[in-house]
Amino acid sequence: MTIMDTNENPLLETAPADNSRFLPRRVSKALAKGIAWAWRLQDDRRALASLLGRWSAHLGIAVLALALIVMGRVTLTPVSRATVPDPSVMSAVAEPLATPTRMLAAAGGPISRYVAAPSQVLIAREALPHTTIPERVRLEVITYTVQSGDTIFGIAADFGLSPYTIVWSNMETLQGAPWHIQPGLTLFIPPVDGAYHTVAEGETVEVIAEAYEVEPAALFNMWNSLKPGEALWEGQLLVIPNGTGDDFDWEPPPAVTTVVAGRAIPQATSYNGSVTAAMTGATGYFGLPTGSYAVSGWTFADPRNPGHIGLDYRCRLGDYIYASDNGMVIFSGWSGGYGLLVRVDHGNGFETRYAHFDSIWVTAGQLVTQGQVLGQCGTTGWSTGPHLHYEIRFGGVPQDPKIYEP
Repeated sequence: MTIMDTNENPLLETAPADNSRFLPRRVSKALAKGIAWAWRLQDDRRALASLLGRWSAHLGIAVLALALIVMGRVTLTPVSRATVPDPSVMSAVAEPLATPTRMLAAAGGPISRYVAAPSQVLIAREALPHTTIPERVRLEVITYTVQSGDTIFGIAADFGLSPYTIVWSNMETLQGAPWHIQPGLTLFIPPVDGAYHTVAEGETVEVIAEAYEVEPAALFNMWNSLKPGEALWEGQLLVIPNGTGDDFDWEPPPAVTTVVAGRAIPQATSYNGSVTAAMTGATGYFGLPTGSYAVSGWTFADPRNPGHIGLDYRCRLGDYIYASDNGMVIFSGWSGGYGLLVRVDHGNGFETRYAHFDSIWVTAGQLVTQGQVLGQCGTTGWSTGPHLHYEIRFGGVPQDPKIYEP
């Protein structure tokens, strides 16, 4: 029997081995390994999550660093002016337009187009660093207390108003004599140019409008609580836009004898020196300037006339008017709406004013004693009948005389 070597004969094929019996064993091993890995992954899921978190954080930092490096190598060129085109290109574009333009200019006709020269530089618009807030009209009348150094013109400029508006809105306080402004006075400041009017008894919209040279409709505005057909009440305050008030003088009258209503009025005199209590011997207590408590007319800050800063005492024409305390006369003479006025400085911060005299018996610089006659009751200035307009001011601030009555 001959035995053949299969390795020596390539034509002979080796019979395939039967692997079917090994398949279950391999599958079972793979399944066991999968279960083991799954168990390990489940058991270490917290550690795996922590590891992935650290890796992602490191990766994010690396990406950010790379981005910064790339951006640092980029050069940003700020543009504040537009690039000027090449002259040859500019001339090529402008030439067709330049010819008819020159022809129109030579013919004296209108030039409807403008051609920029190549040398001109186009400027780019830059953003403004602030916001422009439009001016708005105030919705109400406000008050202002005069400070040292203030003037009517300065106050008007501060509030964007005309100086006339300040005076016409405070005629009762200033008595038509703006040179008497002093620290401590409280002034009305209207929201617009015009006047601020206090309604008198019996006045109507039509009467007031005519007095201020405006149409009646001007009084029905956003500042006045008025309705057509509604009656006005005494003491009501009205804003009159663009109203024109009474004439007045900006400067005090000249120091000469003047004639008022056919009468010769002595020249006004004033004393500008310092006054102390040691000079005057002021007591600090005020007597009655008419010798009576009787009042005629307005009281201090009267609801019918809120701008009234004094007290109107009753007196008959020619009755004596007395100094209410020791002091020095610092003004004597005519003073706008006050008529004939006497001002007494008591040297202790107080000043008293006596207005509407028929005649004055004292002069500026004269020392007076409590109870001394200053002059006679009258009705000069803004007055509808004989009475004394009496004021007490402390540090320039008007006080209610009733508080100081004995």
